[in-house]
Amino acid sequence: MSSSSKCGFCGFHPKWLQNWATSRSFIAVYGLLGTVQSMAFIYIVVSLTTLEKRFKIPSRTTGLILSGNEISQILSVLLIYYGGSGHRPRWIAIGVGFSALSCLVLALPHAIYGPGQDALALTKEYMNATILTRGNETKELPICSRNSQTESCNDGDLTDTSIVPRLLVFFSQFILGIGTTLYYGLGQTYMDDNTKKKNTPLLLGFTFALRTVGPAFGFVLGYLCLNVYIDPSLHPIIEKKDPRWLGAWWLGWIILGITMAVFAVLLSMFPHELRKSKRLKKKENALSESEVPLKIETSQPEKAPSVETTLTPVTEKPSLKDFPKTVKRILKNKLLMFNIFSGVFYVLSASSFMNFIAKYLEVQYQTSPGGGTVVTGPLSLLGMVLGFLISGIVIGKYKPAPRPLLFWNVLVGFAFFFGTIGFVFLGCDSGKIQGIDFDTKIINLTASCNAACNCENVKYSPVCHEASRTTFISACHAGCTSVINDTVFGQCSCVADLESSFRERSIVGASLHLVDDFSKTFQYNDDYVGGRVTVGPCKQDCFVPWMMFGALSTFINILGCSGRIGNVLLNFRCVEIRDKSLAQGIALMMVSLFALIPGPIIFGAIMDSTCLVWDFSCQKKGNCWLYHRENFRYYVNVTSAALCFIGVLLDMVVCYLSKGIDLYGDEEEKEKRRVSALKNVELKLNNDDPKQSS
Repeated sequence: MSSSSKCGFCGFHPKWLQNWATSRSFIAVYGLLGTVQSMAFIYIVVSLTTLEKRFKIPSRTTGLILSGNEISQILSVLLIYYGGSGHRPRWIAIGVGFSALSCLVLALPHAIYGPGQDALALTKEYMNATILTRGNETKELPICSRNSQTESCNDGDLTDTSIVPRLLVFFSQFILGIGTTLYYGLGQTYMDDNTKKKNTPLLLGFTFALRTVGPAFGFVLGYLCLNVYIDPSLHPIIEKKDPRWLGAWWLGWIILGITMAVFAVLLSMFPHELRKSKRLKKKENALSESEVPLKIETSQPEKAPSVETTLTPVTEKPSLKDFPKTVKRILKNKLLMFNIFSGVFYVLSASSFMNFIAKYLEVQYQTSPGGGTVVTGPLSLLGMVLGFLISGIVIGKYKPAPRPLLFWNVLVGFAFFFGTIGFVFLGCDSGKIQGIDFDTKIINLTASCNAACNCENVKYSPVCHEASRTTFISACHAGCTSVINDTVFGQCSCVADLESSFRERSIVGASLHLVDDFSKTFQYNDDYVGGRVTVGPCKQDCFVPWMMFGALSTFINILGCSGRIGNVLLNFRCVEIRDKSLAQGIALMMVSLFALIPGPIIFGAIMDSTCLVWDFSCQKKGNCWLYHRENFRYYVNVTSAALCFIGVLLDMVVCYLSKGIDLYGDEEEKEKRRVSALKNVELKLNNDDPKQSS
């Protein structure tokens, strides 16, 4: 057995290990690795809002940070070129090693900076210590104080807004993109070269299925990790749905990093060639050699017509000097360009939910960072799988003509457009926040009841007056002067004013029954005496619109994915066979450059534009704590719908230009049969010619 087909590395090739050097073993490892990689992609989406809050990162900056993945994928094409002619399993293992390293780099900011001062202040251990020493540290408590509360900037506050965590996240995404590129670019070709050709589609389907399952596990991992407080050894005083809750976002990256490192070791053990598939490869080579058409000597005029040009091999080795001509030929293909840019606008349209779904659910429906996606995420994935499966079965069985198939994409685009518009109406009541007028966007947090409390430098620490369902920005803004326990503040002057104002408005409106009910509520909760508020914002009942959002997103994902197969087929068939691979590379590059990179940045900026309450640490602007919920929903979805509509218009052009395109390769098969017939004629002529036979 040659060393190229032995399983192991660094001279370690035990006999018991050689039994695992099979295509089945590779497919199992490769497919499960795809599951883990897709888990990592979803986990960053789920934990994104927690990262923003922990390190005070605005959403537009987050979008720029996430672009590191796409940038490295574009720059890693050269690695594919070198790795394709080398030991591919080890090149893939190097890529997976990069992916494992990226996960550990993402967890590094927590190891360096810890949970942060804001998170520590919301735990029983640190809050009780602050209460015991409040004579010297009154500024740490968000309550009314007669003394001026100037902001103190210690080392902990400065590290929260440091650029280092942002650079670490960007670097982790950059090296993660290298691993993803090598995984896709080399894994599938290695699998195809070491298995029977007829089994390749089935094996690819199996690996894609495993990769599709990964996001579901990613949502679950995010839910489990973010339900644990950022420092598991401490006891938080806030609930998980409180916007200040910080889950153990770093824990998932350690789990994913260790898992990927194990897969990197397993992949590096696979040989250059799989032993069992080597015999199959020899048979395929022998068969392909017997099918190569023999050239006819052009010096013999009696052998007319010459079939030399007809029998030219379909595929030729590309040369560097022909590269510019090939690129120019592809870019001048109108049908391909319109099809690519329709995909670009659809991806741009979906960027808001691809990257910020956890933030969207948290802002709109008051879900916890992990709790919102653990339900709607798998539902959307189910819709995508159903869309691909149903459309694949229908297209494969009935083979509709190009224009009817691509016209279906136009209808699907309109459905996606109207579905996105429908999201505008699936909102939840913002409730009442004292000092903020959502209609006029006027913010005046200072009232007569808290004017002397010096609340200017108090950070966003919402409290709720349950009886009136009113949220205050902090206990200081509620005029509270005492701490009853870990979750209750007392002697809140603004609560008494709120009740008096409510009584006056109710009496003027002759709503005596309502006044009576309100008074009973106060007496029952003992809120009138001392005026109490509890930690956390007042919760609204958003379950119904949340479920409706999940159902509608599942439906439009089914339709949306049902139309993508037609676009992919068109990309394959509207170019010359020799340009097919490069055309796909150019398509992926354009999607990355014009959609995947700018999309998160654009929608991050749109979300930031609806912010009402920003975090300011040491005079530096950080993350947003409170959004204008209606404007957030309106701006995001209307922008998505507008981009989607442009994609629909481009799909109309694609449908018009697609007449006569051979989507199913029938003409290609006819050409192959014609070449085969000419080859047989060539062989017969050579065998009949005594000069040739001699």
